[in-house]
Amino acid sequence: MNQQQENNNSEVSESITNQEAVDLLFGEGWLNEVVFNEYEKKYTINAALDWVNALSPLILNLSLFDRLSTLRVLLNREIKLIIETWDLGIGTKAATEAAKTCIKQRLLSPSPELIPYLEATLLQDDLYGEEFISNREVLKYLLAMLLTDSDREEIAEKAANSIRTQVMSQVNFSEKLSDK
Repeated sequence: MNQQQENNNSEVSESITNQEAVDLLFGEGWLNEVVFNEYEKKYTINAALDWVNALSPLILNLSLFDRLSTLRVLLNREIKLIIETWDLGIGTKAATEAAKTCIKQRLLSPSPELIPYLEATLLQDDLYGEEFISNREVLKYLLAMLLTDSDREEIAEKAANSIRTQVMSQVNFSEKLSDK
């Protein structure tokens, strides 16, 4: 193998972060971009063949993945119920969507500090005996661990922007009516 091939192979086999692996799996247009880049640089086309090694063990364990999917649905439902109590009016939908996005991101690429809490929740057989976890306190605790300050800021910002848009459209509508 010549020096150029060794350099190319070492660049291709560099490890990627969990988030990069998830982006590769779920991102739009990633395959075309990677194949084009490899073709342009005369690499062997093997885009994302080693992505499994970069994923969280929670995602790779099939029984835990099934529970993780269930947990995500339950956390989404719980955050929706919580946000509805905040009485945000028109901002409720935007806040809920932002929260669901944050939850998905945190579950797909959990921080090292969060993994033990997720594993403990996922391994509690008694929580998954029914169709859903009826203990809302478990879900609230996990949401408190899961959502970061920046996530909460994003949720608040999305709600505020939604309210701002509604107010501005109403002000503009009222001004147009008064001009007639």
